[in-house]
Amino acid sequence: MPTWGTASAAAGVIAMVLLTAVVVLGILVDRRVRLPGLPRFVGLSLHRYTSLLALAFLALHIVTALVGPYARVGMLGALVPLVSGYSRGWIAAGVIASDLVVALVVTSLLRRYLGYRGWRSVHWCAYACWPVALAHSLGTGTGMRSGRLLDLAVACAALAVGAAGWRGVSALRRHGQPAPPAPSGLVRPPLSRPGRPGLTTSRLQVDPTACTGYGLCAELLPELVALDNWGYPLLADQPVPASLLSRARRTVTDCPALALRLTEADSARSPVPHGPAAR
Repeated sequence: MPTWGTASAAAGVIAMVLLTAVVVLGILVDRRVRLPGLPRFVGLSLHRYTSLLALAFLALHIVTALVGPYARVGMLGALVPLVSGYSRGWIAAGVIASDLVVALVVTSLLRRYLGYRGWRSVHWCAYACWPVALAHSLGTGTGMRSGRLLDLAVACAALAVGAAGWRGVSALRRHGQPAPPAPSGLVRPPLSRPGRPGLTTSRLQVDPTACTGYGLCAELLPELVALDNWGYPLLADQPVPASLLSRARRTVTDCPALALRLTEADSARSPVPHGPAAR
């Protein structure tokens, strides 16, 4: 019959595997890699929901470690590094990793309010979080040091290190290459015109200084967004129809660079040039 200890260990192993998947998916999403046969936004959603699932198993791992009859960590030791009297160093590594995971998830949920730079600076902690979590798993779980669990730990390490190395190499290859031009801000007719009833006063706008050309907006809202030759958005010169307003809000929220916004009045709309790029 499983004990609290085995339940905690199992939840910890699952959390470690999910955290590895989060790191790898995050690198793929950041490098604009599409998952085979799937649109770009699926990778972003998978990264997000895998993060939440990893947080759930991390919470289960901590709770089951605290409530067992032979628990030696204590509530304070699970929250503050170097307080636990049991395996102090390795438990401290787990506490640091769990605190970083919580910070990553919370700031991602509040990303719209923090701004892109603030969220991005915290998100870099993911590269510190993963090796600390792996060290905690190997240091406190004797079962992770041999057999199939050790093979699983090695596989997780190979995936994460390989993804990080690939990202570093791709960044070096881009270094020195001419940067693509910034978004022009030109507008175009919509790809397809929804019915006239239900027009709103909201308009979709892009911040050219923040846009990085992910192209996700054109997949989420193709009726109002197209991409130019460089992958930057061309927005429809019309108010957002009521039937598309909820999708427009999701597109604004899901923009990886937070470069899109909805303005609620025509008077707040800055003039945008019309030219041959309108299409």
